[in-house]
Amino acid sequence: MQKKYAKMLYFSPIGTLSLVADEQYLYGIWVQEQKHFERGLGYETIEAVVSHPILDPVIACLDAYFKGKPQDLSDLPLASIGTDFEKRVWSYLQGIPYGQTVTYGQIAQELQVDSAQAIGGAVGRNPWSILVPCHRVLGAGKRLTGYAAGVEKKAWLLEHEGADFRDIK
Repeated sequence: MQKKYAKMLYFSPIGTLSLVADEQYLYGIWVQEQKHFERGLGYETIEAVVSHPILDPVIACLDAYFKGKPQDLSDLPLASIGTDFEKRVWSYLQGIPYGQTVTYGQIAQELQVDSAQAIGGAVGRNPWSILVPCHRVLGAGKRLTGYAAGVEKKAWLLEHEGADFRDIK
């Protein structure tokens, strides 16, 4: 039997977000047309809904975030997807406080990984944009670098949080 997912669209200041869940877990929050958009989901199994027991609280969290109110997201039921390495990196991302940043190199050092590039790959495949804050990860010297939805969206999110970073311009 094919897995069924529910999908809601959320209209945010950085563009339309696609929120996807099943009856138990949040599978992703993607900016429309970003890299890895709805990765791993079969399109024929996604049904648009107007209300959902998992997605409704996610929308409340996003509403609060865009109003500048940091949220405790530790109780959101995230789907157990990704490799063990990706899960380690994504777990680390969840601990980066609102308005704070870290570098790929810092994460590599703290997780005892030899390659900041490997960290960057895992960060880029994070399926829970904004709520698992991959936008808070910067290059060396706090330089603004890659973001699956585009660096201009990353810059907007960091400015929204009042984070310290160096633009690539």
